[in-house]
Amino acid sequence: MNPSRIEQEAAEWALCLGEGELDAADACELEAWLQADPRHGATLRRMQGVISQVQALRQQRGPVGAGLRAGLQPSTPRSGVRRALLGLVLAASLLGGLPLAGVSPTDWLADLHTAPAEWHSETLADGSLLTLAGNSAVDVQFSAGERRIRLLHGQLLVDVSHDPTRPFVVQTDEGSFKALGTRFVVSQGNARSELTMLESRVEARSAVSGDQLVAGRGERAWVARDGLGPLPAIDPARVDRAWQHHQLVAEGVPLDQVLDALSQQRRGVLRFDRQAMQAIKVSAVLPLDDSERALRLLAEALPIRIGGFSRWWTTVEPAPRENR
Repeated sequence: MNPSRIEQEAAEWALCLGEGELDAADACELEAWLQADPRHGATLRRMQGVISQVQALRQQRGPVGAGLRAGLQPSTPRSGVRRALLGLVLAASLLGGLPLAGVSPTDWLADLHTAPAEWHSETLADGSLLTLAGNSAVDVQFSAGERRIRLLHGQLLVDVSHDPTRPFVVQTDEGSFKALGTRFVVSQGNARSELTMLESRVEARSAVSGDQLVAGRGERAWVARDGLGPLPAIDPARVDRAWQHHQLVAEGVPLDQVLDALSQQRRGVLRFDRQAMQAIKVSAVLPLDDSERALRLLAEALPIRIGGFSRWWTTVEPAPRENR
């Protein structure tokens, strides 16, 4: 079976969107392509999902991830990497529900995963409750002596069921978080993990340095492979409410970080000047499951202007001084 013309075009557009390579003319061309056939948008979304799975699979440990990294390594000419990735994406999309190396292409990432702007709660075999934020993935690894959750990317909230004979550990590439109590949040991205404590305590440990700390209710910590440290405290009740309503709570957070969080819940490109946005601080509660509305709220409250050509291509710029 060969990919259709629509699938080939959708894969090309999905790669361009993922790499942020579109200029204004490209964005107009993309919008025209989307309007030309109702199948185009659905196929593009499917290809973006496959690309996200392939890219995240490259980061996983084990033979499959190692093989992908070897075939798509930086030393390969960029055009070659792009051709290889395009071929892999098209092949994966054609496989549909057939198994690939023992894993369905629709579930390559993990035991549990969510799409952008999708939240999911799962009761585990031990009775613990796991909630994934949008665009997140985990592996669940339970044994007779330990309960381990590997957070591949994104953010999770865990409510741990008591079992003194089996420690409960959340693991990321940067470190591990051993539950000494019940309820906490772990997020992973950009070579850094963060812990937010809602109830009781968690022992955080850096993967390489071995540094560790214990965080209690309302406390936060960052963990990198070579170290860790505290972050400003939070109101646990407010964070809990934010999770229930799929919200981002920002208190004096640089706008570029807020836009990063919103971009994780979108399928299109969100382009902005990071340096210009860093100077703008945000204190707001924003809907993560409706990033378009979140951007409108930011534009109403801050000296910024939202532009672009469609939901696939959005820009955020400082507003002209006369409009501030």
